[in-house]
Formats: sequence, C-alpha cells, structure tokens
Amino acid sequence: MMHEEFAERFAERLEARADALEQGGRPAGQGATATRATELRTAAEMAREEAAVVTEEEAPPPEAQA
Repeated sequence: MMHEEFAERFAERLEARADALEQGGRPAGQGATATRATELRTAAEMAREEAAVVTEEEAPPPEAQA
C-alpha cells in the first residue's frame, strides 16, 4: 500500500470518528465534543499533507524525468 493511500484511509477514519462524536455528543459536553471533533479533522488534514510532502520528497528530480 502506498503512503498516500494509507494516509487517505487513516484520514477518512479520523473524519468518520469526528462525525460520530458530533452526532452522539451530549448537551453538557458539546464544547468538549466539538473540540475533539475539530482535533480529529485537523489530524486527518495533517495526515494528507504529510503524505503529499513525502510524495514530493520521494519524486525523482526533474532532470531525472527527462
């Protein structure tokens, strides 16, 4: 499995967990639930960004592609 595919799968799981938290949040803990959901979405975006950086770093230099 490529790191991009892994990162995307992981990000989707984080976002699904964030959705589940938001839907199941109790009124008294909504602030904490919203914060946690935001943290999970941020982690998902970080996973995608890191995969993009790794892909760029592993790409052969432009002169090698010619």
